[in-house]
Amino acid sequence: MAVRTIALVDHTRRHRPPDGALEAIAEALTIQIERDFCPAWHREPVRVTVGGRGDKIHFFDTSHDAIDYGWHYVDGDGLPYAHVFVEPSIKNGSDWVSGRDAISISAGHEVLELLGDPAANSYCFDGRDRLWAHEICDAVQERSYRITAGAMRVPMTDFVLPAFFNHRADGPYDQLEVLKRPFTLDAGGYAIYQRSGAEHEQDAKARAFKVVFDKALPRWQRRQKREDWGRTFWRLIRTMGV
Repeated sequence: MAVRTIALVDHTRRHRPPDGALEAIAEALTIQIERDFCPAWHREPVRVTVGGRGDKIHFFDTSHDAIDYGWHYVDGDGLPYAHVFVEPSIKNGSDWVSGRDAISISAGHEVLELLGDPAANSYCFDGRDRLWAHEICDAVQERSYRITAGAMRVPMTDFVLPAFFNHRADGPYDQLEVLKRPFTLDAGGYAIYQRSGAEHEQDAKARAFKVVFDKALPRWQRRQKREDWGRTFWRLIRTMGV
């Protein structure tokens, strides 16, 4: 059986990747997916390439909202894809493979969540009358670790493990083992959840879903998550009957 592939496609003009950067990101992502993610989540191996066939991760300089880092979804045929925007990372003092907001971290965030829930429509019960969106990286999005790819040490995003979505499970709950309980947030993380209740069940126009942020997440990022075209925006707006 052929191994599934995910292709990185560069459309940038002002912030082109340095020589070898995309190749290093592809290699680091392949290592992360095959060594760390797939065994934990019991998924088949996935190989990331630069260009070629497969699901596409498109890199652009910026989006219509200049603070957007990226998002993913599925097209009309149900095929997953993602957009990653590099300018916010550059403006925050990072680059393609270094810095707190390295573009490699944004790319990894979208790739892992694309593998975990491509259509952004899965939820998990937390044992306390809430359904949490099945987000693989959001709760620990400020954490990263480095993977050596070629001559580069590429920052890759932390991600939650299956135990995170099981309120009865013992840890670890994320790859870096920073979370102490399921359904919790690391500093700078956030989550979307729905609280069950008769009022929400009766009123189709009520905003049943809410987004909760850790206090360390900056205000501008909270606004971007609520109002931009990413995963959080679409999860919330669907609950309003739009």
